[in-house]
Amino acid sequence: MGPPQALATRRPLIQTFRDGGVRGLLASVSRSGVFRSFVRAGADGVRARLRGTTPVALARRMLRELQAQRVVLTETQLTAAVVRTPGVEAASVTARRGALQVDVTYDGGEALAFALTPDGARFAPRGAKEVLFRVTPGALSTQSKVRNTVGSLAGAMANALWAVVLGAATPQRLVGAIVDRDGSEGVRVDLRSVPAVRARLGRGPAAMVLDLLELERVLIEDGQLVLKLKLPSFAG
Repeated sequence: MGPPQALATRRPLIQTFRDGGVRGLLASVSRSGVFRSFVRAGADGVRARLRGTTPVALARRMLRELQAQRVVLTETQLTAAVVRTPGVEAASVTARRGALQVDVTYDGGEALAFALTPDGARFAPRGAKEVLFRVTPGALSTQSKVRNTVGSLAGAMANALWAVVLGAATPQRLVGAIVDRDGSEGVRVDLRSVPAVRARLGRGPAAMVLDLLELERVLIEDGQLVLKLKLPSFAG
């Protein structure tokens, strides 16, 4: 089934909400079929999360993120993601001065400290969903342990960005993303390579939902990583 006409960009989603409130939003997305596809795509993984949640409540939750155009990951969430990395014994992630400072102790006692500075996001419709980081010191970008850590952070970002599709993804499904070097001091990771995301690709409406929320850029604010969203638009 091809992508619905809802992806035509004539009437912004937020403007629909402002004009008609939640009911107007629901009417708009129902006409386009996006909301039905949205729910179907995540049904397998999120039934438990959404049990007892009305469509209006779900729409309001979606709108809170869309209105703010940002999804936030706290230092606690980022640290938990790194600790899930196979071979990691302990870790700490702090967000300061535009970068993530990562301190990791691996099984066997080896310790590494490095900084990750966001270096762009490349999201293409039905294509790559890449996030880039600059590693400091740059020589550590060659180390597989550092790239594995970035892969775990990518899992946390994907889970936050596409929570409705991924549902209650197990921690094991959020590690193992493929991370490649990008230049002499950078790395890049395609969020589609996160196992939980990969399992949803090519599964009908899920692929459309993964394209619906586009990441414009990654920001580091004091105490948190921010995923800046690009708003989808709907025909109206």
